[in-house]
Amino acid sequence: MRLGFSTVVQVLFITMMIITVTLVAATGYNQARSGVVEVGTQVIDGALEKTRERFSERYTETGDRLALLASALTGLDPVEQRDDVLRSLWELTRQSPLHQSSFMAGADGLLLEARSLPNPATRFVPPGDPEAREEWAYRDANFGVMTRLKKPRAEYPLAAQRLADGAAPEDMRFSNVHPLSLTGEPGITVSRPVHDTDGSLTGIVGIEVPLAQLDSLVRAGMLGDESVLLIISDADEVIAHPLGPAPGQAGRDPGELMKVTELRQEWIGEAWTRLREGTQAQGNSEVTLLDLDAGNYFVQTKRLTEHLDDDWHLFLMVSDHAVLAGVNRGLHTSVTLALIMMIVAGYVIFVTAGQLTRPLRQMVDNARLLEQLRFGELKPVHAEFNEFRALDRSLRQMASSLMAFNRYVPTSLLGRLLSEKHEAELGAESRPLVLLNTGINQFNKLGAQMGAEEQAEYLTRYQREVFEAVHRNGGSIDKFIDDRVIAFWGAPDAAENDTYHACTAALECQAAIQQLSQALRWENHPAMAVRIGLHRDVCMVGNFGSEDRMFYSVVGSAVSVNQWLGNLNRRYGTTILASEAIREETAGDFVWRWIDRAEQVEQEGGFDVYELCGHGADPGLAQRRDYIARYEAALALRVHEGKLDEALDQFYALHEQYPGDTAVAWQVKRIRATVEDEKA
Repeated sequence: MRLGFSTVVQVLFITMMIITVTLVAATGYNQARSGVVEVGTQVIDGALEKTRERFSERYTETGDRLALLASALTGLDPVEQRDDVLRSLWELTRQSPLHQSSFMAGADGLLLEARSLPNPATRFVPPGDPEAREEWAYRDANFGVMTRLKKPRAEYPLAAQRLADGAAPEDMRFSNVHPLSLTGEPGITVSRPVHDTDGSLTGIVGIEVPLAQLDSLVRAGMLGDESVLLIISDADEVIAHPLGPAPGQAGRDPGELMKVTELRQEWIGEAWTRLREGTQAQGNSEVTLLDLDAGNYFVQTKRLTEHLDDDWHLFLMVSDHAVLAGVNRGLHTSVTLALIMMIVAGYVIFVTAGQLTRPLRQMVDNARLLEQLRFGELKPVHAEFNEFRALDRSLRQMASSLMAFNRYVPTSLLGRLLSEKHEAELGAESRPLVLLNTGINQFNKLGAQMGAEEQAEYLTRYQREVFEAVHRNGGSIDKFIDDRVIAFWGAPDAAENDTYHACTAALECQAAIQQLSQALRWENHPAMAVRIGLHRDVCMVGNFGSEDRMFYSVVGSAVSVNQWLGNLNRRYGTTILASEAIREETAGDFVWRWIDRAEQVEQEGGFDVYELCGHGADPGLAQRRDYIARYEAALALRVHEGKLDEALDQFYALHEQYPGDTAVAWQVKRIRATVEDEKA
């Protein structure tokens, strides 16, 4: 591999810059990372402790509210004064979003309950009679009764069930997680006993707290989007989390909790398991950095409460990206400053190298453009050295010579000569080509009416339109002979769609000459009409002439056939006629009309000739297709079946409908002449 001078300089400079920046950045990053990790550990520990204190305060507040309620209900008859009791329960329920319902229950089956969901309501179950129906009152925001209903007995809160079963109430009890009586979702019940003035047990009061309400408190304790905070029990069950449902959650029994290993984020379960293996006896741990599948995380756990039979733990995970964000920004800043310093230091080197390599690179680019014959894209070379300017002048003189040479030979041939890098030699090869031949109708007669300059301009404008159509479609001009233009496709390089491009060029040429004819009439010049022939056959193509003067051309009988096809347009009043070889390759792309089976001197038997009517997708040819079918059917009667009378009748019908079709008139004339010859 060969490298330029500028490339070598740049590679050396970049290598030196990378080594320097890497050493400086690595040293600074390691020092800063150690300090930030220490500070980040303290922040994580402090944040988790504040969250634990916040949860403890919430549960302490709940216990205090229950104690105040139990004190307020002391001495009240819950049956006779149930409205006062229900109002107190109602107010307790509305004091916190954690409270789903509050209740008072007695050992004799008495139950008074205030609910916040799904509609604010109070519930009263009379004592003593297990068959008695419950009394429900749906209330507005001011405790006003909107409607009263009596319903069959529903499920009691867990603490009320325990009391009805004879369990002795504790001073303050936090239940294990269980399905709540209101919604069936997992939750806990906080309860405490209520005594009469003489100290005898009246019943219990309690609050149902759904675990879903804890999710909002968990989110409030998170340290940004790159952290995760959960409450997990000693049994590895997820009490609260902000992560969404776990797989299989829909099929769980009411009140059943998922395991931490069942979370969609499997790396959380991995972190919990690894941290618990090293956790101290009291359930707390130091901040630890773990390498997980999802990345590196700082993790810590703290014991949340001792009220439950199974302790709960706060489990916090923080991505190291969040902790080290400041260090990373500092690293980026350091690297940026180092790069700026290196760029400034190397500026002189780049300027010096540029003075030498820039003009060389520009001239190399220009030489490549010349090789690709893209003369119009050459760019000027700005150089401070005389040698570079002289070389640039030589390249431009070469470009001018090649542009002049390209006017005389096909562009594809010139490109091959440049790419193959050897001299042109006499010789030809036999290969299939697509030929196009054009001519101006009655050109000799029109030319006799013009002066020399007018005739030259008339002919030049026509040849320009033909050349542009051929050039746009990838063809090569063989020669201009008087009003004839001969073009070909398939040499020196062939393409699969050469026939299609030749037909397209013929249609574009036809349209361009029609527009040119209108312009000529406006300029008081004779109108112009062309005839075009298309043919595909094997030809001889190559370099002909002598060693000193040669030309690239096409020769062979196919050229004569193509000229004969173009001249046949005069007989049938058409513009574009093609051989059957052309029509067969493009039958699906264009609309063709079988115009006749003509006799050709160099070919025995008939020669099927087709008129190119237009592109197959042209909507303007929809009506003409029916006419073409009728014409070809009549022609088949004459050519294939020899039914001249029937063919004549059909051509007469076409002639009456389309009297301007010269091809129909020719068929009528020919059939009549044949019939008369047979009678004679």
